[in-house]
Amino acid sequence: MVFPAHVRIRADGSETVQTVYEHCEKAAEYAGMCLASIDLREPGYLAGLLHDMGKCTAASKQYQEDAAHGKTVKRGSVIHTFQCCRFLLEGHNAEPESTLDVTRELLAFAASAHHGLYDCYGENRSSGFQHRISENGAFYEEARDNFLSEIGGLSRIEEMLQSANEKLLPVYSRLEFLSEQNQDLDGSEFSFYLGLLARLLLSAVIEGDRRDTAEFLNDSLFRDISADMREMWRERLAHMEAKAAEMPSDTPIDLARGAISQKCRDMAKNKSGIYRLNVPTGSGKTLSSLRFALAHAAQENKRRIIFTAPLLTILEQNAQVLRSFIGDDDLILEHHSNVLRPDDGEQLDQQELLMENWGAPEVITTMVQLLNTLFDGSTTSIRRFWALTDSVIVIDEVQTVPHRMLTLFDLAVNFLVEICGATVVLCSATQPCFEETAHPLTIKPTELVPYDPALWKVFERTRIIFAGGRRLEDIPPFVLSTLEATESLLVVCNKKTESEYLFRACSGRQTACFHLSASMCMAHRRDTLKKMGAALEQSRLGGPRVLCISTQVIEAGVDISFGGVIRLTAGIDSIIQSAGRCNRNGESPGVSPVYVLTCTDEKLAALRDISMEKGACEELLNAFAQDPGWFQKNLASDEAVSYYYRKLYQSMPEEYGDYTVRGLRTSIFSMLSGNLAYANPDSEDW
Repeated sequence: MVFPAHVRIRADGSETVQTVYEHCEKAAEYAGMCLASIDLREPGYLAGLLHDMGKCTAASKQYQEDAAHGKTVKRGSVIHTFQCCRFLLEGHNAEPESTLDVTRELLAFAASAHHGLYDCYGENRSSGFQHRISENGAFYEEARDNFLSEIGGLSRIEEMLQSANEKLLPVYSRLEFLSEQNQDLDGSEFSFYLGLLARLLLSAVIEGDRRDTAEFLNDSLFRDISADMREMWRERLAHMEAKAAEMPSDTPIDLARGAISQKCRDMAKNKSGIYRLNVPTGSGKTLSSLRFALAHAAQENKRRIIFTAPLLTILEQNAQVLRSFIGDDDLILEHHSNVLRPDDGEQLDQQELLMENWGAPEVITTMVQLLNTLFDGSTTSIRRFWALTDSVIVIDEVQTVPHRMLTLFDLAVNFLVEICGATVVLCSATQPCFEETAHPLTIKPTELVPYDPALWKVFERTRIIFAGGRRLEDIPPFVLSTLEATESLLVVCNKKTESEYLFRACSGRQTACFHLSASMCMAHRRDTLKKMGAALEQSRLGGPRVLCISTQVIEAGVDISFGGVIRLTAGIDSIIQSAGRCNRNGESPGVSPVYVLTCTDEKLAALRDISMEKGACEELLNAFAQDPGWFQKNLASDEAVSYYYRKLYQSMPEEYGDYTVRGLRTSIFSMLSGNLAYANPDSEDW
């Protein structure tokens, strides 16, 4: 009996059948290819080979034929994902006694979850594995026997299982080392890493399954990235350096940007790891990080370069720069909400495939898409996870990682570097101390550009000044008096209600007034920024003064420059980012003021993160007032930023960074690691 995996109907009514054997072998080949560069081809191949074992039944054959010929079928009425799980777990110990038992579990999950995640232990304490083993309606023996006869017998699978286990043994050892580095006494981090390993294997299976399905149904093959990418990266690097040589080098700022870029180029000779690009605002982080990424990718033969930014405004601005300096749009995929296309099922063209699997050599995307790839439950997000292996991942404005995700983020970066062979570049003018969190980075980031007073001095265009505290109703006079001393002023608030109040109170008076907030749609924001940019140019030529009242939406990545800034007290990272919108290009000959002003009647109970950030900043301001010399007499110094982050992390409640969810007694980190609240019968929640 021929068991169909898919049936393609041509326009003339003729049909072509892809057998389960043909599909599983091809899906296995693709799944193995996904993980070959990190020496995990064998586990990927085996999980891909077994994933559709359940289609080798008469019931599944009838379902496939009925669906292909337009007959009404009930989706999910024929189970085909349970059988591979049961097959892999036969002979497995309920309490894993060997690494082979762990390998069986990982492969069973990866093979059987390719149409959707399931809980190993769910909220009702049921076992997803046990459910798949005991399901009576899956025709298990029929599927197993037919499948084994198709693919060459049980001995072939047993040999492949041993090979897969041998490849995973060093991974288990590295995961143990990672957890020991953080003194993981309860094993929670080790369990979390195992979960990421299961996700990695699953992503390869989903990629292999969906890619082969799409190729068969579309009767076309999709292109692969070359196994040796070095020459391509060298060509792109040469293009970039030729363009960089044409950039201005007349001013001290131009020369300093060039020096920073060259230091990044020089550091690219180092091996994969975690790097930190901690340079002042306006120093050319985007181009410097690209230069490092291209040179590093060429040396280490990386598969792809992935750039992320937290906001679309930053991403779209950076994307234009990156495209220009890379010089080949065919290599680049932009993936964010403005370019997403709907999923039309299995009929995928090349562009849709790239959106699904990040198969392009260079990917420009948002922080949200990166975090979704790491943690979201949809198979679309999981599918991309393998694409992070053997890559250079540049994370711009890394300080925007949500505080409640610190644990998940840090451990994921550890996993990407140690297991997936990735190089991660953390970019920010206000670098968080990720190595000092409750679950820290195990590798201290290497500075791409060590602090150099001569280089940094060129970018000292502002001075942060604490201006005390006032009630909200008393702030407008301070704003207007400050505006009198400059041609333009930016005021950044913590809340939309504050910005709206100040905008109404300060508008008029022969001043060009603008308001920005996240409530505005992207088109409205772009239009406002364009008009404001023109007004700022006029103000420098003697035109009307410009006043902008904004929320945090203007803080990062907006290339605009004011003569002065007022920032309501928030985190020092936010304050420094706001300062980056002041005297940005050295328009003023001296140092421009950035006033930090505490709104004394501000209510932040509903904004817990901002409240904690404000509290940590106030501790910094108090310490600075007592001993400014300890902070280099500069609230934007590395000493000040590090002090702030230490105070912030100390102020966080226990497990705050574990992604606690209202209504649950446990955290996302707990559920993705030991899951004791649901898997342990001795738990208080049992």
